[in-house]
Amino acid sequence: MTTPEDILAGTAWAELEHAYGPADDLPALLKPLLNGDPGDFAAAMHTLAWNLNHQGTLYSATLPATRYVAAVLTDPRTKAGKAAMLSWLDSVAGSAIEFEEFENEPDADACRAEIPALYPAVAANLEHANPIVRVAARRAALTMLYRPGLEAERRAAAPHLLAEIDLLTEAEQSVVRDAVRAWESGA
Repeated sequence: MTTPEDILAGTAWAELEHAYGPADDLPALLKPLLNGDPGDFAAAMHTLAWNLNHQGTLYSATLPATRYVAAVLTDPRTKAGKAAMLSWLDSVAGSAIEFEEFENEPDADACRAEIPALYPAVAANLEHANPIVRVAARRAALTMLYRPGLEAERRAAAPHLLAEIDLLTEAEQSVVRDAVRAWESGA
């Protein structure tokens, strides 16, 4: 099993870029996502939002960062910050999907292709003890489950998406119900 540390150490960060240039600074900036000090964790989340998904733009370093976040989410040492990391994965997936209609967006294409591999980290949190984490996982799952390659996961996810639906906004509740109906009908 690949650990978060393996991803940080095994990625050629200096060959990648983020919103502010070369990504060789990312291992040190992202490391606190794995049970770092709360202030360092907040700084790492700021890095994810501003350096790797700035205004919806994805960069060559975004994909390995998503892999790191997914590994942190499923690492038994991770005790806090899951809702924030799930929301970030949801944002990256949404950005990647939004750029699907544009040509010559290789970073978005790479992130979009990775969605099925990222989904298990989201699904692992659908029954989390904390309702805030469960809601973040459900939002990310809903975004990701529309992608090809996850059709088989839809049936298993439907009960989780419908559970505690009152924790979602009315608009989200409508989207969830419509999605589950469409999946049940084979659409």
